[in-house]
Amino acid sequence: MHRISFFKNFVIVLSLLTLTGLACSLGGQQDEEIGPPGGPIPVSEEAADRLRQNFYQALQEASGTREASLRITNEEITSLVARELAETGQIPLSNPQVWFTSGRIYITGEVDTVGPINFNSLIVMTAVVDQGRMVVRVEEAQMGPFDFPETLVESMTQTVNETLAGIMVDADLDITRLEILEGEMFVIGTRRT
Repeated sequence: MHRISFFKNFVIVLSLLTLTGLACSLGGQQDEEIGPPGGPIPVSEEAADRLRQNFYQALQEASGTREASLRITNEEITSLVARELAETGQIPLSNPQVWFTSGRIYITGEVDTVGPINFNSLIVMTAVVDQGRMVVRVEEAQMGPFDFPETLVESMTQTVNETLAGIMVDADLDITRLEILEGEMFVIGTRRT
């Protein structure tokens, strides 16, 4: 039960970033659409399930003296976010795409509105390890052609990092390394207890 809560909270953090962007949009269409390298990322139940299984296995392998690594692919994280959005129905976002490239995490999606106009959103983040915790910094957040106000970006970043800190404490995880490569992210760590 504790592991399920941790995993769901991880997905909530990603959804929170997108939701914050949706709540503060000014509207409009983006002139240039940004998308994953290589085209759209396929969504599948198998990829979402694989990520869940790999996550639980990494938690079991991690101990105070033994590091465990969790590899997260573009397809796995996109599939999991898409499934969670569909199950909760609370965020009016369709076609979510989450990908890792050049040391950054990108999230895009189409905000479904009432009427014929839909808005494209983009959030670009970095993640680093600081004293055993994953710390996220939002570098860019756009809705249509508009940048989000700096105060909103700061608030969004603080909320995500507080949530991540709580997840790490609940799971007794001490992250030792984090690598964002092309198409995948590795989280390496140990259990504190």
